[in-house]
Order: sequence, then structure tokens, then C-alpha cells
Amino acid sequence: MPPKAHKHLHYNVALVDKVWNLKRLCETHLKMHIPLNMVLKDEQYRAELLEKAVATENEELVALVWEIRKMEDAIIESTREPEDGKSRKKNRHSFRISAFSALACAFIIFMGGYLLRSFLPMDAGEVFLFKAVQNVTVESRLKAKGGAVGGTLTRADKPLFRIHGSNTIGEKLAPRLIEAYLMSQGANNVHTDVNPSAPNEKIISGEINGHIEYIELHAHGSGTAFTDLAKDETDMGMASRRIKDKEREELLPKTGDLTLPGSEHVLGLDGLAIITSPSNSVSSLSIDQLVDIFSGEINNWSQLGGKDLPIKVFARDDKSGTWDSFKALVLDTHKAKLSESATRIESSSELSDAVAREAGAIGFIGLPYVRHAKLLAISSTEKSKAIMPTHFTVGTEDYPLSRRLFFYTPQLNPNIEAQEFVHFVVTERGQSIVEDVGFVSQNIKLGKPFDNDFYPGDMRELTARSERLSINFRFKSGSDELDTKALSDLDRVARYVEVNAPKRVQLFGFSDSEGDGAKGKELSERRAKVVEQQLIQRGIYPLVVKGMGDAAPLAASATEEGKNINRRVEVWIL
Repeated sequence: MPPKAHKHLHYNVALVDKVWNLKRLCETHLKMHIPLNMVLKDEQYRAELLEKAVATENEELVALVWEIRKMEDAIIESTREPEDGKSRKKNRHSFRISAFSALACAFIIFMGGYLLRSFLPMDAGEVFLFKAVQNVTVESRLKAKGGAVGGTLTRADKPLFRIHGSNTIGEKLAPRLIEAYLMSQGANNVHTDVNPSAPNEKIISGEINGHIEYIELHAHGSGTAFTDLAKDETDMGMASRRIKDKEREELLPKTGDLTLPGSEHVLGLDGLAIITSPSNSVSSLSIDQLVDIFSGEINNWSQLGGKDLPIKVFARDDKSGTWDSFKALVLDTHKAKLSESATRIESSSELSDAVAREAGAIGFIGLPYVRHAKLLAISSTEKSKAIMPTHFTVGTEDYPLSRRLFFYTPQLNPNIEAQEFVHFVVTERGQSIVEDVGFVSQNIKLGKPFDNDFYPGDMRELTARSERLSINFRFKSGSDELDTKALSDLDRVARYVEVNAPKRVQLFGFSDSEGDGAKGKELSERRAKVVEQQLIQRGIYPLVVKGMGDAAPLAASATEEGKNINRRVEVWIL
């Protein structure tokens, strides 16, 4: 008996079983994480996965792909037959009406045009034509119709867009995202070519509409994102840190304000991982201890309770966003400088391997590049709890050395292809790729807090049967205005609650420890109510909205950075 057809293919139980087997086998043979919900919900993602499975030439996988395709065809065919019968009946009736409707519409249009023209000046046609030309929007080259001339592919004379900046993003993540984007637009034979003489420069290309279209990617550090935007050498920047005030001000006349929501895009998160040799017995450090190590004040592991072994410091190069983040999060907070004896390396992968090989070594890298090194837990102070960087603690930004990854697109004269690419990246599908590469996506997950005792007693009672969402709402520095990531997260929370109804939302606001405690509690509740109002506008009515004041600090409030980390609204689900 054939499986019962449903409007959505993934509701067919037999098909779900086959897709689950596909996911399991593909993860084994393709060595990649495959989100089941994406395979079930996104037809294009599923089609691309089926193609990859066939390309493995594994007999079991190929047979499974053909079974899935046959089941899909059967479901579509069985759904189409009754609908075709209904449409034929409708067409017989609609034909009788259509002749009269056409005459009536023609008469109305003629009279409307005649009356309108009688009230307009003689040059109105020219005015309308001028306005129409002014408002013409540029269409993406990928959506333009066309084909190969005489069956021959022609290479585009310029890239769809140029993307320059962070090596952390540009080494693996950006090429994967660009490849997936081109495939989502219907491109074939998509591949990445690396410049042999400059490994941080890549060309990602694909065949579409009779042309070979390509994107230029240069990954020489976050600082180059902004210098190249200033020189018109790139269409968008990628940075593993937020744009600096000085960079923003210098670019204002050329690009507009890059900190506004339409220009600043969070594509994912990363944990700044502190790594050491696997043989090192030390398992956690505070930020104060990191400062002393990387500035050269502490030079032997015995000073930290470890073996009598000299400390060898490794650091990223000074153009790297990873270095900028480490400097801002660790050294600058204590007005310290990196030790002159530190070994500087441009590639995250090379740095990680160097630290893993050498006993006594320590370094910092992005979370996906830990490789064979040992990961250390980090605390904001020596008295606070050390937190290990995980996808959940980085996603909530509880981990002291969490950081956001950014794309920046100009407000003035933006490249439409670059904008389309950014829209793809922030979708659920784009975020799944962020996670596949090893970074932390913004797709919402449920989890438990790293330490229940971290929260005050009244909050523990309210959340005894609750779970926490993998996001925190944060605000622009010194204000109650949500930042660019929080504005996007509002829609993510709304979608999550709609899908998982009747779950109820609990909002808990927190403040820094500066100033009067009562005022801090009032501010924390006000921030929670800002989020509440935004969710209500999206049809979500929170069950609990409570300000917790300066309880449960994630960082010391002595610095502006620490204050901003503590000023947050956590989201729990009951």
C-alpha cells in the first residue's frame, strides 16, 4: 500500500525514516553535521544533500537516494491528481465569467485614464517617465534571465561582489557560505580556488545563466575590512570584532553609518578559546591570570599550580580580528601589552597546531580551531566560576571571551549581490552552515544554565521547571535600545515560540553593579519590559517579566565592556 500523501513531504512517516537514514549515512561518509530539521523543511537543502550523497558513489547511499526520490515523486503525483480534477471544474465556470469581466475592466480602465488625463498638465507623461527611471531597482545578476551563447560559457568580467577582512571568517566559514549561496541560486559546478602565492585569497565561482560568476574573497584580518571599504577595494567587510569608533567616523562620508541595523550584520558567534599543550595539568585560568601570562609577568606554569615549565606565548598577527578581540577583552582591560617574546602567527590552524606540539605553550584562537590542543575554562575573576566555552555558553555570551562575527555592508551605494548574500546567511539554512563549520549559529536551542547556584533563590524557584534559550538580549552601550543582534533575535524568538506553542516565555533582566542597587534593579526590569513590548508586538505574551538587578554578574563591572556584558535580558521557556 503506498504511503499516504501529505501537503508537506516530511509529514509522511515512511519518508521521515528514509531521510533519517540519509542523515546518518551522510554524516558518516561526508564527515559533516547535518541538521535533520533542515533536511525535512528545506526542499533545496534536501536536494543538494541528495546530490552530494550520489557523488560519494557509495552503493548504500545511492540506493537510498533513489528510494527517497521515488517516494517524493509518488507523493507529489498522488497529491496532484485530485487537485487537477478540481481545477478543470473551476475552469469551465470561470470561462463563462471571463468574457464579461474583460469587457467591464477594459471600460473602467479607459474611463479612468480619460478622467485622469483631463486633470494632468501636458508634460505629465514626461514627469512620470522620469520618476519611473529614478525608481528603477537594480536586479541581481543571478536572477537575470539568459543563457550560454552557442552552448559556450562566458566568464563574468567582474565579481558579483568582493568580500575582504577577517581570517577567522575567511579561512573556512565565508567560502562555505558563499558556495551554499551560489547553489541556492541555481549555480552548478560551484568550487573554491585558492591563490597559491597568497593562501588567504580565494575565488569562489559557479556556472549560472550561461555565465561563470565569481566572488572575490581576501582574508588578511579584520582591520583590512575597513581600510579596503575606504579605498573602494571591497563591497563588504567581514570582521571578528565590532567596528571601532574611529573606523566608523572615518567611513561615514563614504559608506554611511556602519553600526546601523541595515549595515551591521551578526553572522554568528565564536568563543575566543584559550589553548595549551595536552600535557599541561592546569585546566582553568582567570582573565587576570591571562593578562599576567600574555604580558610576561607570569612566565612559569609552577606559578599557577602546574609543572615547573617555562611558558611559551603564541599570539595571532596584529591584523587579525582574533588579536583585536583578545586585546580588547583581556589586555586592554588592564592596560597591559603583549610580551615582546610572543610568537605571532597569521593562521589560526597553524597557531593551534604549534601550541599542541610544544609543552608549556599557550595561545588564543577561535573556537573551531582548537584541533589537537587542550581547551581551558575561563573565569571573569578569580572568585567567579570558570566557564568552558561550549556552543551554548558562547551562544548566550555567558562565556567571558565570547565574541560576535560581523559582516558590514555600506548604506551608500550598496552592492545588491552582497546584500542578497547577507540575507541568505542570516536564514535558518545559512545559520546551519555556520554551525557545520564549527562556529556558533544564532538558531535557537534549549539548554540548562552552566550553574544553577549562580542565580538568586527567587529566580531558581521561577525557573525550576524551565529551560533557557541560547540567546541573551543585549543593548547599545549605556542605553535601553536593543543592539543589532537583539533586533534580529526578536524574530527568532517569536518563530521559536510559535512553532513550540503552548510554551510560555519568562524574561529576566540584569544590570551592572555600578551605583545604587535599587536603581540597578529598576533599570534591569525596564530592560526586560523593553523586550516584553517588542515580543507583544509579535504576538508573544511573556508569562514572567522580572528585574534581578546586579545579581548573577558574568563579568566585573569595572570596565565598560564588563558593564555591557552584565546588562542583559535572559529568555527562559516554561
